[in-house]
Amino acid sequence: MPTREYQMSDYHTYEAIGKGKHSTVYKGRRKKSIQYFAMKSVEKGQRNRVMHEVQVMKAFSHENVLKFIACYETQNHLWLILEYCVGGDLLTLLSQDLKLPEPSIMTFARDMFVAARELHSKGLVHCDLKPSNMLLDEEGRIKICGFGLSRKVSTVVASSGTPTQLSRRGTPCYMAPEMFTQEGVHSYATDLWALGCVLYECATGRPPFTSTSLTSLIEQILEHEPAPLPAAYGTTFKNLVSGLLIKRPHARLTWDQVINHEFWTERGGQYLDDLGDLATLRLPPQPSFDALAAKLKSEDLAARLRMLGNARASGAVDVRDSFMPVLTQSLRDSVNVSRLSRIARSNLEREEVGSYAPSGAAAIEGDPLQVAAIHEDVELENPDAELNFTAPSGNDDLDVDMETEDVIIPSAPKTPPRGGRRGDDDYADENRAENFADPAESFGDEMQSDSDDATRIVLTPPTADAMLVDTRSPASTSRSLQTADDEFEETSSSMRRLAPLPAETPAVIGRTESRMPSLAARNDVLAKSVDYDKFKKLCTHSTDLTVRPIVSNHRIEVVKDAPHDPEKLPFKELSVDKMLATSQSELEAFLTRIYRSVAHPSNVQEKVNTLAYFETLCTEASSANVLANSSLMSMFVRVLGSSKSPPLKIKLCSIMGLLMRHATHISDEFAKSEAAKVLAGTMSDENSRVRRRAMAALGELSFYVATQQRPDASQVWGITDSVIEVFIKTLEEEEDEITKHYACKSIENIVSHEGSTWIQDAFAECRVVSVLFSIATNDAVDDQLRGTSASALARIVRLKSETLHPLVGEEDCDGSNARDGLVKMLRDRERKVQQAALNVLCRALVDEKSRLIATIMEVQTLLPILAGLYERSQTPIIKAKSLLAMALLIRAHPKWLQSLCKARVLPMLDRQPTQMDPYLQECFDTFVTTVVALVPVVNTGILQYVERSLSTGLSSENAMRPQAFELFPVLIHLLQSTVMRPKVLTSAFVIDIAKYIRAAEAEEDYPGRDELRVGVMALLETCAQCTNELIHKVDALTRHLLPALCDLLEGSAHVETRFLALKLIYELLLPLRLDLDIATQSGLDRKVVAHHLDQLLMQDLFPMCPALIDSEDPIPLYALKLLSGTLEIEPALCREIIALGLAPRFFEFLSLEHTNNNEHNIHLCLALARCKALSTQSLWDFDAPAKVAQVCAYSYERNVTQFVEPALGIAATLLRRAAADAPRAAGDAVPSEITPLLEVAPTLRRLAATIPDGALARDITHSLDTFNAH
Repeated sequence: MPTREYQMSDYHTYEAIGKGKHSTVYKGRRKKSIQYFAMKSVEKGQRNRVMHEVQVMKAFSHENVLKFIACYETQNHLWLILEYCVGGDLLTLLSQDLKLPEPSIMTFARDMFVAARELHSKGLVHCDLKPSNMLLDEEGRIKICGFGLSRKVSTVVASSGTPTQLSRRGTPCYMAPEMFTQEGVHSYATDLWALGCVLYECATGRPPFTSTSLTSLIEQILEHEPAPLPAAYGTTFKNLVSGLLIKRPHARLTWDQVINHEFWTERGGQYLDDLGDLATLRLPPQPSFDALAAKLKSEDLAARLRMLGNARASGAVDVRDSFMPVLTQSLRDSVNVSRLSRIARSNLEREEVGSYAPSGAAAIEGDPLQVAAIHEDVELENPDAELNFTAPSGNDDLDVDMETEDVIIPSAPKTPPRGGRRGDDDYADENRAENFADPAESFGDEMQSDSDDATRIVLTPPTADAMLVDTRSPASTSRSLQTADDEFEETSSSMRRLAPLPAETPAVIGRTESRMPSLAARNDVLAKSVDYDKFKKLCTHSTDLTVRPIVSNHRIEVVKDAPHDPEKLPFKELSVDKMLATSQSELEAFLTRIYRSVAHPSNVQEKVNTLAYFETLCTEASSANVLANSSLMSMFVRVLGSSKSPPLKIKLCSIMGLLMRHATHISDEFAKSEAAKVLAGTMSDENSRVRRRAMAALGELSFYVATQQRPDASQVWGITDSVIEVFIKTLEEEEDEITKHYACKSIENIVSHEGSTWIQDAFAECRVVSVLFSIATNDAVDDQLRGTSASALARIVRLKSETLHPLVGEEDCDGSNARDGLVKMLRDRERKVQQAALNVLCRALVDEKSRLIATIMEVQTLLPILAGLYERSQTPIIKAKSLLAMALLIRAHPKWLQSLCKARVLPMLDRQPTQMDPYLQECFDTFVTTVVALVPVVNTGILQYVERSLSTGLSSENAMRPQAFELFPVLIHLLQSTVMRPKVLTSAFVIDIAKYIRAAEAEEDYPGRDELRVGVMALLETCAQCTNELIHKVDALTRHLLPALCDLLEGSAHVETRFLALKLIYELLLPLRLDLDIATQSGLDRKVVAHHLDQLLMQDLFPMCPALIDSEDPIPLYALKLLSGTLEIEPALCREIIALGLAPRFFEFLSLEHTNNNEHNIHLCLALARCKALSTQSLWDFDAPAKVAQVCAYSYERNVTQFVEPALGIAATLLRRAAADAPRAAGDAVPSEITPLLEVAPTLRRLAATIPDGALARDITHSLDTFNAH
């Protein structure tokens, strides 16, 4: 039975599961089956790349290569039917898990290398291996996809190749260093480098080299080494990754070295057989790379010889590879980072929708990259972003350089268009034959009877008095550029800022590091609280005000225009350059012929052909300025107003829109033509395509007028209330989505302009806000349209704060539905909608009237959403605005602090890289400052309540616990955060900790006292983890915290509490007493600080020692540690210990049977034995010699090294004292008190030989010799 050939109509399409710059991937199912597939819809502009990808996938059938099923073509898209991988891509997995264990990495590595070797064995280099091009099936098996950039090694050529052959696209974070040089070529080695990057990312959660600046990223890849892999990973894995990431391509690991690497022997060598099988796959030669490698090796040899000569001259002979430069000199010299960045930026602009032409664009000649020279850097918001480094002289599309068979794509059957879908009724060219219903059309008797003189076109030279200036040009000081309503991932240099933002406004992404605020400057900022004016400035990022053209915006509609037929033109066509080179009289005659061919009775198709040619003259600023200021445009407006032919109307509207987009100055002559009125009237046409072009043109016209500095611009151009109503009704009524999108885009552009005009005020109304809000929250609407609507909504809110109130709910009405819609926008999958929702929320929280209303939004819902946006978003702007919104919420009401901690926002901040986008950095600092500013508020609220309770005698029965008590755990979370701790832990906070201790231990009862005691314990436990920071708050520490801890140690009845207090005293007091330079650095007198600490010891701590050493463990241990450390620092304090009568107790502990016999007690006894205030007789009374002898023998027998030195020190001291007190001549009897020491003399001598302290060793040996003890 023959296999059935399936069609596109045989598949059901479900939800989108992935989205790229030019494509969307849907989950699909073949009808009448349970077979699921991935259905990839690609714009037709990417045909060459798609065809290339299809050819590659058809050539492979391997378990680790994504399977190709079929390919179809519809009117607007190419559709690839592919194997469905339920596990998503590796990039998503890494974004969720951050780091993978080594066994999982080994499994993935096996699949990656097997797939790569399979490709290479067929002579194919992938050229874009990265986590997003690695899918996971239901068994967790890696499947390589994304073959659009792949190359055959046989066709890769070196620097002598053609531009097409040299074309270089790729993802910079995964590109090998040589691919940024002029001599680099795609090779097996470049793919192996990329796999090394992927393995590194599996282990660390990020590529080895990342930056938001392209130039910085390239410099890192060329010059720097990646950060070391975490210690948890094995040596063999680290060696494999480092070998793959060798920058010199000829020294990088080869396939043989990868296959035989010792990494595969780990964990039982489960993949050894799989890797061994790869050796049987022969690799085709790669002549271009081999030639490059040979050249680089010869350069290496020459460099080594030079280094060897230099080394011998200096007496050194070490010329190891580690001393070789990371790149050979020829490769490094061939890198021009600035030019690469300009090329990438130029290509980004050419791939984008376009922009309004700058007034000086026509003057730029020579290298086309000069246009991008102003913005040399490219901002990388996403490590997965692909860039094109092919010089602009090359082909725009990716040219396929592989010899493969032709691929025939079956077309889907044409079905009637479905209203409201993007481009569904643009099935073919708008000027196709079947669109022309009337064979001929004339425009009234008046037009038909015009003489040649009456219809002659006149060029109007612009003058200062009669000209509307295009303030859209960057050269203008007041007007703007037009931005993308695309995925908000790119900010090309074609984007021109609207009016310059104030100096305090955060800089755009990619600001050079030299202009970033220093750490000291940022700390100064953090020391101050943030007011709402600062928040208001931070609410606006440069991307919130950027705009893009309305006409020819492929994000709104992809229009397929057939080229005009030169043979059917009633005149000889001229190119733009030739037209502009003619004299004025010749040009006027030429335009007159164009007009007559359109206005006089003739076949409609001929007229449309003429207008299609005329369109080609309207896309450059130089020609647009000439044409827009000629009388031809006024005549075209009259033709549009009287025409009945849809194709003719479409072309006329398109021409007017193009001229309004590209012209940089327009005279009043065009304004008098009532173009706005005619275009508004055209919106009533029954043909949807006519309405689309009319709305686009009317939008461009209205945007142009809205940006003029002339106060009478709206009156001159006829932008009346009825024209504004056309935009609003288009949004409110049942209109197709494309026309609505043009209307939304027009409003978005108009309200973005800095300044206030009548047109802006007309759109900045609650009625417009409501309809935009309904579109933005409608899931059935196209993503791009929802994004534009949301953006326009946010810009209106910025322009007029009164429009906020319906969105957050008026005080006297139920605004819950609107607030639910705002939450829905925050959860939206479209980043532009998310950013707009964040803008609205931040504005609502800044605005005084709506602030309190906005804060009643459900905390349990809103906070997790904002935290999730900050954690998961790959866009720095979304992260920054999420932090800003959270900062505003907690500033308005500190209750949000507790929810913020529960949402684990603080650990997210701790994971934030130190190098951030400047705008994200500023919002990050503002968030930290806002949180830190609330800490004194929380402390004051709790402490004032306790003080009032104690002074008035409130008890738990007659008073309520304050709400501030709920925020006490927040203090602990803040101290545990590595970001917050340095800002929170101020001297004032240390003083507050001391107050908390005293409040918790107050004898009087008050509501919340028991809970406060528990909280204080947790707070002190946290303080024990940050003693290194606490110790620098010297004054607060010595005058407040340490005395409070001493009181807690003495007064608490709980062993755990007393131990924690003693532990903190030990860890704070001793280091400070040992290093009084800390006090000097704090501006304090070291002698004064030392006196305070000594007084604390003598008056508070020493008197507590008898009770401490008799307490439950481990209090005695820490008491002994504190005493021994104190006496080691200040031996004079021994007199205080002796005066308190504690010396007998410590020598009692020297007994081997005593539980307190430890190294700290031995050190303590040593200090006492050396103190002259303790008499020798007292030492004999303590039986010190016998006990020390036992300790020394025990240390020798058990090898207890920590006892040896202090015990020998005591022994030497006792022997010296005995010799001094009873001088003896030869033959005299040895004092009986030291007999136990002399009996273990051999042991003492052997121990002395093992210690590093030579002076002590000589002392003990000399003392034994005095008594002739051996």
